[in-house]
Amino acid sequence: MSINEAQKEMKINHHQFSLDSYERERLWDERRRHFADYCVNRFQWFSYPKWSYVSPFPLHVDFEASFNCNLKCPMCFRPHIDKKNYGDMEFDLYKKGIDECADNGLYSIRLSWRGESTLNPNLVKMVEYAKKKGIKEVSFISNGRLLEGDLTEGLIRAGLDYITVSVDGLEEHYNKLRKPNTYEEITEKLRDFYNLKNRIGGGFPRIKIQAIWTYIKQDPTAYYNHFKDFTDKIDFDPENDYSLSDVPQDNDFICQYPWQRITIMWNGEIPLCISDWNGATAIGDLRKQTIKEVWEGRKMENYRQIQRNRKRMSIPCCKRCHRPSTEQIGNKPEGEQ
Repeated sequence: MSINEAQKEMKINHHQFSLDSYERERLWDERRRHFADYCVNRFQWFSYPKWSYVSPFPLHVDFEASFNCNLKCPMCFRPHIDKKNYGDMEFDLYKKGIDECADNGLYSIRLSWRGESTLNPNLVKMVEYAKKKGIKEVSFISNGRLLEGDLTEGLIRAGLDYITVSVDGLEEHYNKLRKPNTYEEITEKLRDFYNLKNRIGGGFPRIKIQAIWTYIKQDPTAYYNHFKDFTDKIDFDPENDYSLSDVPQDNDFICQYPWQRITIMWNGEIPLCISDWNGATAIGDLRKQTIKEVWEGRKMENYRQIQRNRKRMSIPCCKRCHRPSTEQIGNKPEGEQ
């Protein structure tokens, strides 16, 4: 397939949408610590896959700080993971990865994947190290259960850029989905975190929350109004059925991820894709290789070629991936239905 054909056929499929006002959307981006670098990174992020261009280093790296979790949420993919080899990433392994990322001028990392990042006892140290090495944007996703006291102050002082907290629904749904968390508790923790980071962190880290559309669609405006005064951004995701071993989808879809990012498991193993939460398709191991070796390696390039040839469904993790079939339901500013 020629580059012109790839440009025509490549569809950058979004899997998250904004519930926020246009003004808050603008401020979310413009108030980044390194706005100009972010703009360059986003241009590369959306353009390189369409051009089938492999950058000298990934545009983003996900480090799985922890594969452990302190909740058992029914809508999560964790119950459907076959290899339940739980653990936390050791700092020395992380340090090796971050040093290489910094040497290659990487813009962003995320310290989460399949587990709850705040369970790693070195999380604050991990954030601090990445920022000192020059990583411009450091973030992670959390269920928010441990976001209080010394941890929140530590994250603020370490230089965390933003945090995404999953708040899946209004009170009735949230209390069922996220137990023993409660809606009242997560509201209080977010408000306290928001006030503290504005007082001692110069507004950082910014706080984004995300909900599953299924659990807020009856009254998204109420959800938005409840949280808007102590968050910086509010998004939502469609709900996925992770019990499916073969997800109905367009076989001709070409995935953008092999041209964008690499994900590193807590133990150093590197799967093909962030959607390969079962680790079915290994392409490398940070304990034995560098990130660049894996990114430019034969296995990764073979998988890119499979994508180009529209043979994606021959890859095990692609059969279970929901991203190509995610309903593009669009943004709903300020909770509009």
